[in-house]
Amino acid sequence: MIRKITEKDRVRVIDIASKIWEGDDYISFVFDEWVNDPDGNFAGLWENNKLVGFGRLKFLTPTDVWLEGLRKDPDSDAKGVGKKLSQYYYNYLQGKKITSIRFSTYFDNIASIKLNEKSGFKKVFTLSLKSLKLTEMKKNISAKITSEIDFNSVKKFVENSSYLQKSNHFIGKGWVTHKYSEKLLRTFFDDSNIVVWLEEGSIKGAGIWSKVNYPDVFWISFLEADNFEIFTGLKDYFNLLGRNMGKDHFEILIPDTKLKEFCNRAGFESWEQENDFLLYELPQELIKKITSVRA
Repeated sequence: MIRKITEKDRVRVIDIASKIWEGDDYISFVFDEWVNDPDGNFAGLWENNKLVGFGRLKFLTPTDVWLEGLRKDPDSDAKGVGKKLSQYYYNYLQGKKITSIRFSTYFDNIASIKLNEKSGFKKVFTLSLKSLKLTEMKKNISAKITSEIDFNSVKKFVENSSYLQKSNHFIGKGWVTHKYSEKLLRTFFDDSNIVVWLEEGSIKGAGIWSKVNYPDVFWISFLEADNFEIFTGLKDYFNLLGRNMGKDHFEILIPDTKLKEFCNRAGFESWEQENDFLLYELPQELIKKITSVRA
């Protein structure tokens, strides 16, 4: 049986999550949001009256679908959990107008990768997830960093950035990657989550941060700098901001640009290896097949 997860399933969901990622799974932090999201579908698979796995479908836009949180109880011998949940979501999407179905995963999540590639998902790109411990700072933040900038200037800088070009025009909010759009950038701007490095009225660097459901993480969604000095200045600004918010460390997705060199030089590290974050999407012909109304 597959049905939506409810509040009464909290204990069992958290129990399953506690066995994954060495007990560091984020599901416990997002459970309330996922259960109460009217536009999402947080569902579980029960076998012999016991929850053995779950996953979530959410709409990033009215037509763009994101799949996440697919989990199976490591202690369960249930077969085909991922396949059954995927089919449930495909049935749920039948008759809907959908332009994309995507998900991200870690490089060594072999079972999920094999399952989804067999279902037709294609890898869009690979990025490097980097992290750095936030530290107590004794130096001042550069006066060249400001959030007082007009939207069109920020838009021009971001759209011409190597970050956007090399990340296939995707921006991550945590492990959820959004296709870049002016509307998306406007949400960051309106939330005052963008700062720039200004020199004589010209933008030489910019950083965008996101509010994510990882309590210890300050998530940088975008970072572009003409040189290491500017990169360091923006990093220091975010370090101070993150510490004031009670965060423990940075996380950022890095494409193959000079930003990766800057991050490595500043001490950012990968969990196990670089090129560890994978984005997958379903080809359009398969989306049409899934969403078509069957007689």
